Amino acid sequence: MLIRLLLIVTPFLLASCAAPAPLAVAGAGAYEVAKYEENIRLRAAAALRDEPDLLTFSIQAIARGQTEKAVDTYMLGYNNPDYSDNMKSLALYQIGLIYMNHFNDQRDDAKAREFFTKHRQEFPSSRISSRIQSHLAELNQRAENPVFVPAKELLNNLNREELLSRPNIPYDDELNPMSERAITEDRIEEAVTVYTIVYENEASGKEIRSKALYQMGLIYMSPYNSQSSRLKALEYFRMITEEFPDVSIRPNVDLRITELLNAQ
Repeated sequence: MLIRLLLIVTPFLLASCAAPAPLAVAGAGAYEVAKYEENIRLRAAAALRDEPDLLTFSIQAIARGQTEKAVDTYMLGYNNPDYSDNMKSLALYQIGLIYMNHFNDQRDDAKAREFFTKHRQEFPSSRISSRIQSHLAELNQRAENPVFVPAKELLNNLNREELLSRPNIPYDDELNPMSERAITEDRIEEAVTVYTIVYENEASGKEIRSKALYQMGLIYMSPYNSQSSRLKALEYFRMITEEFPDVSIRPNVDLRITELLNAQ
């Protein structure tokens, strides 16, 4: 059975929204259920705007009040001896981001600092070490000016329509939410870093590693990507055919290669 962290750092295997909590909507009418889900989407959008580095799983944990569950799951990966240092470093980073997010009802700056400090001590040469330092500096500023506004109060003052509206861009159906976000917000480098960490972690397994490559190929193939590159897209797709010839997405990969070659 796959360790759950594999599903976390590979958002293409995660549904963008989980089903509503049964107890929260039990006995509620259609309007109440719809409003409940809209509030979750609002908190998720606000949390993401507050911190663009959050992965899909982390965003949903904040939006649905499941911080402890998310932390426990990330720590499964961190404690797995078969996982690479990059994967473990990513787990600690996400935990810190969850705890320090303004829109998390379970926000805890002390715990965020604890995990960022742990990351700095254990993975000083991590690809995201500069971001760790930046977040620690932000936590220091908060400590010097300790003004705490509850997440619910912040949410009440948001422009709901603005946050809930999505760009009207006809993205490729196979792009996952993280990849779409990378294109929309021109955060290609960050997305590629995450996918590369997953690809390089051999314990992830060939299906998940190949899907990480596939998302990178789709990102560079997208005409809406300011850094679009047919050659880079072909490179990632061909890596799949060479390294993972029998994975489930192979037929899709072959179609993408044909499409790119015919576009010359």
